[in-house]
Amino acid sequence: MTRSRGAQPCGQALSATRLHSLRGSSLPPPVLAILAGMMPPHPKEAFRNTPLVHVLVINWNGIEHLAECFDSLLAQTYPNARYFLVDNASDDGSVEYVRERYGADPRVEVLECPRNLGWSGGNNVGIQHALDTGADYVMLLNNDTATAPDALEKLIDLAESRPEVGALAPKMLLYDNPDILNSVGLTCSLIGSSGDIGIGRLDAPRWNVQQPVVGVCGGACLLRAEALRKAGLLPENFGIYLDDLDLCLRIWNAGYTIRSCPAARVRHKFGATMEQGRQSALKYYLNTRNRMYLLLRNVPLSRAGIVLPAFCLGEARAVGRALLNGESWRAVAHARAWAAALAYIPRALRERKARRQTGIARCRFWALVRRRPLFFDGRELPEHGWYAERDVGGERLRPIARHASLDIEASRLSVVLVNCYPALGAAQVEVRVNGEPLATLDTCARDEAIIDVPAGQLEFVARRIFYAEDTGKPIDIGGWLRVQKVQHEHEH
Repeated sequence: MTRSRGAQPCGQALSATRLHSLRGSSLPPPVLAILAGMMPPHPKEAFRNTPLVHVLVINWNGIEHLAECFDSLLAQTYPNARYFLVDNASDDGSVEYVRERYGADPRVEVLECPRNLGWSGGNNVGIQHALDTGADYVMLLNNDTATAPDALEKLIDLAESRPEVGALAPKMLLYDNPDILNSVGLTCSLIGSSGDIGIGRLDAPRWNVQQPVVGVCGGACLLRAEALRKAGLLPENFGIYLDDLDLCLRIWNAGYTIRSCPAARVRHKFGATMEQGRQSALKYYLNTRNRMYLLLRNVPLSRAGIVLPAFCLGEARAVGRALLNGESWRAVAHARAWAAALAYIPRALRERKARRQTGIARCRFWALVRRRPLFFDGRELPEHGWYAERDVGGERLRPIARHASLDIEASRLSVVLVNCYPALGAAQVEVRVNGEPLATLDTCARDEAIIDVPAGQLEFVARRIFYAEDTGKPIDIGGWLRVQKVQHEHEH
């Protein structure tokens, strides 16, 4: 690992220059005292009672994300933070780019890993550096994020007010759909499966409540340094997936709690980098194997009578469903994961024994483990505000979130709004073109508007949201729409 940093804080030199100019003046001592009191304090004085935070931006060939990520960090209102690019041996110029663009800022440093150590390994380099250099908190942050200016301040305020908290989950929102949640914490089931709390749901007041969560998403989270010293670092043998949850279970067992902090907001370019072909198969295998690693490392033998039957049932169902669906590759992934888990047992036993000797073996997280469902369904995420088309009463409709848009040519359009939940009230959707209101559909059944529109962007803004808790659907819906061109009469 190599490390670089910038020059001394410019504020220190400025403050010293001002003080020198005052002392050399002929002003009376009382006036000098007043003016000196109005001056900003020396940086070391200002930070004396302010916790030091190391923000770790993990990166591998992500140069296209770094400007927005670091620009948002350097705009933070929290004063005592250092921002580290933790680079996993990128070859796209990421390190050079950060040094050139931010090298003059003393808050920015670069930690270079000798090779690609993966997400956990790279972050562990940054975490260990933070612990060795006296940081009070560590924030893990993916490079494809943009952090609200007061996010770090909100996180530290909550952490300082609750010394029992070992980790905090900010409210993560989709970058391109910032009214859609990415995560406000993690769930965990009996068989070790995990999901992001709130993913795909519309941001609403119900998500603004601080609450205990079993884990935090590693893409954006705050960790207390003392909790890390007691719980240990991220498990590097996981590779990717569930390593953040494993750390969180150990933080619980070290005597700390974990909470959401929805006042702190982070936008994330949530993507699907491992969703197709061989990458999808690898993701499925790693998730399956790491669930078993997670259980072997963290669930006490006293809970085996509950966990083991649920695990066997879940595995039987998953393999059976895969074979019935002709997806033999999934069954193969399970078999490989079982073999890896069996080989891992001796190491897991050694790790459990070592934790017992340090007092970390109490299963304090158990009350937050979900008994059902065993597996968490993937949430559907909207594209430009639109969900996939569905058949509703013989009509093909597309549900929208709170806001949806379409790029259109000049044409005459039929816009149909169908209310699938009349018992819950009227559906209301405003139609705009190029930002100007054009029509409003309001119905307890079905409404249609025929509109002539110029070329540009057509927008649909839902005035009423039908929430998942009320409809039984996995998504929050602003309305069910059908948009299609209609011919002018002279075209018949």
